[in-house]
Amino acid sequence: MAGALSLLTLGTATTAPVASGLTLVLGVGIGCLTQPAMLITMNSAEPRDMGAASGTQTLLRTIGGSLGVAVLGSVYTSRLTAGVTDRLGADGGRLTRAELTPGLLRDLPEPVRQAFRAGVVDGLHGVALGTAVLCAAAFAVAWLIREVPLRGR
Repeated sequence: MAGALSLLTLGTATTAPVASGLTLVLGVGIGCLTQPAMLITMNSAEPRDMGAASGTQTLLRTIGGSLGVAVLGSVYTSRLTAGVTDRLGADGGRLTRAELTPGLLRDLPEPVRQAFRAGVVDGLHGVALGTAVLCAAAFAVAWLIREVPLRGR
């Protein structure tokens, strides 16, 4: 959750190395959660059911990741569009639906480029807040996991 909240410090003037470092914090946090979740699953299953248990856990993690990307992607898109439209008016909304490449964006006037930068940051902040909420929910659910002693053999 701290990694997701740290992404709220991103701004239009944030350098790429700083943004990468903040993203690394979130990635390491999620990575440190993945293996213990699999160990809990494997330890809780009977030896004959370990394959099914690990497969189910992987399937659910994949479905959850897909849903998360879809929902947070729509949050990002709507906040980007709203941010650009607020800064540029109705023309900004039409620009967000166009196929803008970095090359085409460089050819636009500076106020338009700045509006897009701010819109991207607005979108990322929405994703960071959504991620923090999901992390808090996962933390709360983790307290409901039944403690099972590790196998001794």
